[in-house]
Amino acid sequence: MEFLHRRARTAEAAPTLVGVFMDRLDTANAGLAFDVRIRIEWRRDLFAPGALATPRMIARTVREIVAATVKETSVLRTQDAEEKTDAMLRSILPVQGEGFEVLRASVTLKADEETINAAKQIERLLHEQELDKLARRQVKARADFLREVIFADPASAYVYTLLDVPQRAGGPVKDVNIDEMVRRVNEWNPESRWVVIAQVLTDFVNSLTESGRKDLLKVFSTAINTLGTAEQSEALSRAMHLSEDR
Repeated sequence: MEFLHRRARTAEAAPTLVGVFMDRLDTANAGLAFDVRIRIEWRRDLFAPGALATPRMIARTVREIVAATVKETSVLRTQDAEEKTDAMLRSILPVQGEGFEVLRASVTLKADEETINAAKQIERLLHEQELDKLARRQVKARADFLREVIFADPASAYVYTLLDVPQRAGGPVKDVNIDEMVRRVNEWNPESRWVVIAQVLTDFVNSLTESGRKDLLKVFSTAINTLGTAEQSEALSRAMHLSEDR
């Protein structure tokens, strides 16, 4: 559009010409386009040096104006897109280029049924994604509230069950066992003694060689046989054999 500029002098002697051309222009919906019909009224500048302007030059000039506006609209908003495009054309025209002047232009936009259905499906998927994001934010906010406020200590949890707090605001879910929930929250707290010990053991095992890990398993097996149950001993034995098979 930079090569276009207004001139004070017009080519009054030149007749007004009318041209109509069809095109497909991209929209705000990725991969979807409008069928576009553009009617242009224009005239040549008979006083301009060089070759006379051609309908192709005129069509390209107006197409750039229309394409920029249509690109920002949806195929599901045909009337809105036409109104915005016509308003843009009215605000810019008339405009002159090298050897021509575009006086007026009007646009008709259409989208076939397949394109409209595709746009609706995309819009529905985007809406579902937004709902999923909202749901995840709500779940996180609820979990943060429970961890930081309610389950900071068992007393708070019990008081919490006595309050009439709506579930959507973080209230207790029906049939939840508060004793079990508090126990699990405290058990898996990052600062819990057993969580810290498990992390230390994990780091220790990862630092061992393969033979060192086998020696550690033998020591651990002896401890399980002495202090654990028969089921635990059997489970460890099966796990050790699985490890050897692999």
